[in-house]
Amino acid sequence: MIKKLTAGLGALAAIGGCTSAEQQTKPNIVFFFADDIGAECFGCYGGVEYETPCIDSLARNGIQYMNMNAQPLSSPSRVQALTGLYNDRNYVAFGYMNEDEHTFAQVAKDAGYETAIVGKWQLGRSRAMLPKAGFDEFFCSQIEMYLESRGPRQTDRYANSMWDNNGKRYDFAIYGPDAMQDYAFDYIDRKVEEGKPFLLYFTEPLVHTPHTTTPDTAIWDDLYDSRFSSGADTAYFKYQVRYMDKQVGNMVRHLKEKGVWDNTIFIFASDNGTSTRILSKTSDGLEVRGGKGEPNYRGTHVPMIITWGDRLAGRKATHLTDLTDLMPTIADIVGAHLPEEWNLDGVSLYPEILGQTPNKKDLVLVHFNPLWPTTPSPKASRYAMDDDYAYFWDGRIYNYREDPDFTRPLLWDNASAELQARLQPLKARVDEMADFYPDKPGAPRKFPYKTFYDFAPPQNPF
Repeated sequence: MIKKLTAGLGALAAIGGCTSAEQQTKPNIVFFFADDIGAECFGCYGGVEYETPCIDSLARNGIQYMNMNAQPLSSPSRVQALTGLYNDRNYVAFGYMNEDEHTFAQVAKDAGYETAIVGKWQLGRSRAMLPKAGFDEFFCSQIEMYLESRGPRQTDRYANSMWDNNGKRYDFAIYGPDAMQDYAFDYIDRKVEEGKPFLLYFTEPLVHTPHTTTPDTAIWDDLYDSRFSSGADTAYFKYQVRYMDKQVGNMVRHLKEKGVWDNTIFIFASDNGTSTRILSKTSDGLEVRGGKGEPNYRGTHVPMIITWGDRLAGRKATHLTDLTDLMPTIADIVGAHLPEEWNLDGVSLYPEILGQTPNKKDLVLVHFNPLWPTTPSPKASRYAMDDDYAYFWDGRIYNYREDPDFTRPLLWDNASAELQARLQPLKARVDEMADFYPDKPGAPRKFPYKTFYDFAPPQNPF
């Protein structure tokens, strides 16, 4: 059970609304969720390959989580982040989320917050899901118009992007992330003028493939020739990282200009590791290959930085965290009491934000079963992690601090009695699904459609 905190601004209002005075003091929440970029790419995490000054500045003015973990792919991670549950309890298929799940947007909305999602959705083809998931407004790709966007002059992310603007088609002829930013800034302006607390879930498409040029580059005109690139040409990746970092800086600057930065909790994180096509240099002289889609530490180790204005300066948190922690954290920020029967897997980070003793979790579970949408992935895996080790369903053990690519396994039967005793809680959690195996990894609920494209047939309502 997640207990409601009584200290701090976030505990001022209960579910069901707030007074005008509370609307002025309750902190706004901006969750900036980057796509396909691991911790090794950022200067504040030891990266030296790319320009990330704005995100590095966040780390100097906030809490930087050094052992933050996602799932190795986007849809599983997004379900975790929204619901606070591990994938063995509610994940059904890639690109889909059950419509009856409880989300952090619903919790914030019930607590009197205005809510919006801007960017990549990827959890269902029907736009009717967005209000059900708790969002008052949406400006999204990868919902009903996603299938239309596969035409010869449309993409769903970058050049000639197509968006669903609260049920109306919106074509942006230049660059998708700029269209997102324009909508987000307008949303912030409206909520500030109305004096209402808001939650903005900004799901940035950068730096997902295709790896193309950005408006900041001298070769911007080449974007129209590379918009359908498979991503094999990685030369543009550094420009995408720089543009994503620039958008973080623009968001912070806009919040400051509107006078709400000091009362905004800003969360920056990523959904999974970097593309395996990308090699990145780090300050310790390593060349790191990205781990997207891989059940290893390169696939799950992502950045997370939380700021609240400039009041959290320079703190590093080394304890285990993962995306399930966002739901209880946001619930505590908005002052919501979550029902005990939800039985969330995450722990609230809000006490740590307030400077109190942090809640810490003993393990992180990686139940990785992407399901495309009904076919098991050949890399389906189930394992649990503590501060140093990962224990797999088949008895493999990895010291991920020394072997983040998981190439040197130690078998359970060959481990010392001392190590077995330490890892017993991990083994017990993994063994809760005793019949797990990659060929038959199972799903907690049956996928309600026959094929990937059946859960919103392509149709043009415009």
